[in-house]
Amino acid sequence: MEISWQRNNACVGGVSPFVSQPTASPSPMPPASTSSPRPPSSPSSPSSLPPGLPALATALLRSPAEVVEALRARTSLFGGLAIIVLLAMSMTGLVMASFSGGLQLLWVPLKVSVGLLLCGLICLPSLFIFTSLAGGRQSFRETAGALMMGLALIGVLLVGFAPVTWLFSQATTSVVFMGSLHVIFFLVSAWFGIGLIRRALATGGSAPRGSGLWACLFVLVALQMSTTLRPLIGPDDGRLFHDKQFFLVHWVTGDAGSGNTWQDPYAYDTDDAALHE
Repeated sequence: MEISWQRNNACVGGVSPFVSQPTASPSPMPPASTSSPRPPSSPSSPSSLPPGLPALATALLRSPAEVVEALRARTSLFGGLAIIVLLAMSMTGLVMASFSGGLQLLWVPLKVSVGLLLCGLICLPSLFIFTSLAGGRQSFRETAGALMMGLALIGVLLVGFAPVTWLFSQATTSVVFMGSLHVIFFLVSAWFGIGLIRRALATGGSAPRGSGLWACLFVLVALQMSTTLRPLIGPDDGRLFHDKQFFLVHWVTGDAGSGNTWQDPYAYDTDDAALHE
């Protein structure tokens, strides 16, 4: 009887309580974090490179890969690298000119800064051709950016060697010694600069196997440029253009009448004074 009474009272809408009813499933647990997942960040983005020439010069020494990525997105960095080359080589030229002074303090910084950029401009087509023949897939713009990075690094390293060269320029009058010292420091800087060019080009996909031949060509062009823009060490000879001369011949023979040591033209010569007495 009790069971029949419960059945009649519980049957509402024709639904029997003995028929299994779907039970409400528990609400799903909310996710641990409602924020959308972050997309994976790229290893290096152009915004990661701080603005300013000091930051750009530091990035060349510490993280050149960031400069390579920034060059692909910001063409303005070409101008920044060119300014670094001009400023660094001008400082190097001032140190070179301090050996003799005079008008060389004006001419030598101008010669070496513009001369290095001319070397890069002369060697840029051959760099692109050699790397392309070796299987490289870099564009001409990417090749030019890698070259500018190498030239800027050469200038920064020469600025680092400048205190050493200045010290010896104030301690000796030997043109041969000072010339050899500057050449050695340039070759060391060019070694690291060319290595940076190789690494920058290698980021494009394949290692530039033809860059070794180009490195020899670049050094030869730079050494010949130093002879074409002579004199860089010693007093100014008053001539803007000089006769054609190969740099090895210039190193062996030197300019006519230059000698191996530099003497101040305004210094008092006791031997000449004794002859006139």
